[in-house]
Amino acid sequence: MFKKAVAALLALCLLFSMSACSKKRDVSALTCRDVVDAFRKAYGASYEPNVAIPDELLGNEFDLNISEMDDYYGEMPQIGLRCDRIVVVKAAKGDADKVVERLEAAKKEFLKNTMEYSNTMKVDSALILTEGDFVCFFMLGDDYGGENIGEGSAEETDFYKQQQQIGEQCWHDVFYEK
Repeated sequence: MFKKAVAALLALCLLFSMSACSKKRDVSALTCRDVVDAFRKAYGASYEPNVAIPDELLGNEFDLNISEMDDYYGEMPQIGLRCDRIVVVKAAKGDADKVVERLEAAKKEFLKNTMEYSNTMKVDSALILTEGDFVCFFMLGDDYGGENIGEGSAEETDFYKQQQQIGEQCWHDVFYEK
């Protein structure tokens, strides 16, 4: 528990320090698909999603309400056993908190329904990031290939944190100049 708290604090410090030293970009023309494309590029060969998530599935898996969104886009792998997902939403004015709540609930459901034991740690490491009206849910990157997959070892936990840091840096780079 202590390690998780320290890791979370360090991640917050990293994000704060990245934001404090950077100039915000003009994102008035930014689309959710643009953000997903940036993640695809950042993860390179480790990016598994290869099909758009249909509107119906966005509603079913993430309980997203179209009236609360100005723009949205998500991708997932065509192969059903892979848990990789990314959903980016530009919330309607004042609705970003509602979208975050829905995505947090979706993460809990993913954890509850994880069928493949080795996916649990990756699902648990999923992040929800916000910047203004933009909200992003992602669980992306390589899968842990070490020993005792899915048992929550410190090595496996650190591995998934490193994978998610790729996404955190990408998110920052979308909204802030270097």
